[in-house]
Amino acid sequence: MNKRTPSVSWINRVLLILVLLLGLLLLWQLPRFLQDSDDATHLWLTAWPCDLHQGVCSAERGQIQLSLSMTPRPLVSLQPLDIHLELQGVEADWVQLDLQGVEMYMGLNQTLLQSVSSADAASTHLWSGQTELAVCTTGEMTWRAQVIFSAEGQMYRSAFEFDAR
Repeated sequence: MNKRTPSVSWINRVLLILVLLLGLLLLWQLPRFLQDSDDATHLWLTAWPCDLHQGVCSAERGQIQLSLSMTPRPLVSLQPLDIHLELQGVEADWVQLDLQGVEMYMGLNQTLLQSVSSADAASTHLWSGQTELAVCTTGEMTWRAQVIFSAEGQMYRSAFEFDAR
């Protein structure tokens, strides 16, 4: 009986040391895990103040520029909306428009845009798609139109807010 007690005690000590080492390893890696959050893996393009009801909204980061417009205007719920996006300075692998209600969840509304053409061979690429806004029972709703795209192994995003009935 006495011979067994020291071996159990030894195993408990080894397990305790392993748990402490694992804890230290996790604590050492915590900043890396926090840095890899959703926002950290995307490079934000700075959006300029605009109104999608009036026309084109633009954003940029370095040499990369995007211009987003939706028609017909005014933008209203339950009406087909044509999405037009122009990217300059980068060739995207794919482009998506994600529409979200700002004050309340309005369901998933993501549209994968299709490449239309290159306006000029140097650096302008056109993308398009179609979507519609869900109806809001409160009347007017603030929406966030978030453009997300992948290019050269990096994710980019920009967002524009607008109101619609």
